[in-house]
Amino acid sequence: MIVFCTAVAGGIGSACRFFISQTIQKTPSHALFPYSIICINLLGAAGLGFLTGAVTSNHPLLVIIGTGFFGGFTTFSTFSVESATMLMQRQIGKLAAYLLVTIIGSLCLFAAFYQIGQLLF
Repeated sequence: MIVFCTAVAGGIGSACRFFISQTIQKTPSHALFPYSIICINLLGAAGLGFLTGAVTSNHPLLVIIGTGFFGGFTTFSTFSVESATMLMQRQIGKLAAYLLVTIIGSLCLFAAFYQIGQLLF
């Protein structure tokens, strides 16, 4: 049953990523920088941080929502493609900003929301 629920949650996470991505990609500034992927991955890091802080390590919700929803929602593969594309196009400044915002931002948001989850639960 946990595998089924995790799969359903993954589908919901993927659908949410699609809708957020489509909404952000309609903005003119998206062509200049992959804002949708940054937003999705930062939101995912914050959400997973909160969940991890709020529940015990062996709680089924950690698998269902953490692995399922946030696994389907966040997108490391697209992050990798965007990064490789910037590198191949020699857009080093843009790549550096993308890497720093995504990696440092994700770590900071995870840590902050982990603490919030622990404080609230």
